Amino acid sequence: MDLFQSSTLKTLFDPPTGDLISGLESIQFKNLCPGEYNDLFIQLRRRSNLLTAAHIAHACYFVSLANRIKREGEKLKGTPDKKRSHRLMAEVCREPGLKIGIIGVGRIGHLLATFLLKYGDVYPDELCLSSRQADLLTDMIQNGVGFCKFNNAYIVQHCDIVFLCVAPHHIRYIIDDIRDRIKSNVLIYSLVLGFPALKLTSLLKHTLIIKPSYQWSELIDKDETLWPIADGIECIFRNDILMKRISLENEDQNDSLVRDDQLVPIIFYALLNILKQNALLNRIQSLKVLSALLFNNSNIDIIIEKFDTIEENNEYFPDFNLVHLTTKTTIIRDLLDHNTNLRRLFSETLISHFTQFKSNY
Repeated sequence: MDLFQSSTLKTLFDPPTGDLISGLESIQFKNLCPGEYNDLFIQLRRRSNLLTAAHIAHACYFVSLANRIKREGEKLKGTPDKKRSHRLMAEVCREPGLKIGIIGVGRIGHLLATFLLKYGDVYPDELCLSSRQADLLTDMIQNGVGFCKFNNAYIVQHCDIVFLCVAPHHIRYIIDDIRDRIKSNVLIYSLVLGFPALKLTSLLKHTLIIKPSYQWSELIDKDETLWPIADGIECIFRNDILMKRISLENEDQNDSLVRDDQLVPIIFYALLNILKQNALLNRIQSLKVLSALLFNNSNIDIIIEKFDTIEENNEYFPDFNLVHLTTKTTIIRDLLDHNTNLRRLFSETLISHFTQFKSNY
């Protein structure tokens, strides 16, 4: 008998299908993990897709806001214009942006780099990537990314925001490599599981750290229609309903599938730090700028009044220790908890950032 007359072997080796387990019933996943185990696998896939989308969306949104501050600087004293210039026109007359670095360009790091270029107001020459696996950087080099080498020290010495996207078992090697080389004002944004901000600041001796700590709603396991199991990030960013479910702050918090009560306040204070570095604005001017950027309204009196009541009565804001702020209830957290309209404005403003790209699809 001709070996390739066997339907199983022919399917295994004959293109274009190329499915290595097609026709091999004994190793199909449904047979390896029957019943409840198959359901558990699907649950984990859905949760993974949810958390990946949340990480990428919030990172891109934060960088886009930070770059807005960097590019416009003193011009932000007026009410920031929410309209986005056409990308080609912006390229011609753009002001310098922040240098964004990524250490670790595996699955998450590569996704992040790809979407920062599209949704983070980051241009290829403003992006720096460090990875041991040179083959993972080929497409980024072809896209004109400014720095694509294995050099973690360069990333933390020359970038303004650095994303850590390595596997947890590699993080200690990374820390040993960068700990004594980090610029004092560089912002570390970690996507590494199992290393909260307090632990990272102890290891890195650095306090400008953002570390999302998401918790997902149990509803995602009870109602499979709330979140897709395999939709790509691009499809999720196009879907306003799904984006609302990961926007963190909603008028009705039951609409959120992921929560992190500290992330939005920490982003607020991180942006205050970036604003202080790039524009000479007093407290009221700074609060008006961030109110416009985060809530699409520069005249939210409740924010200004709350800061004037509680914060030190100085003309300018101090540099904020982001890690310390994760251990306390901040003004912004208190305002969000007690003001449904403020949560709604944040959610709508975040979603509108991604909506503006739909015309480019």
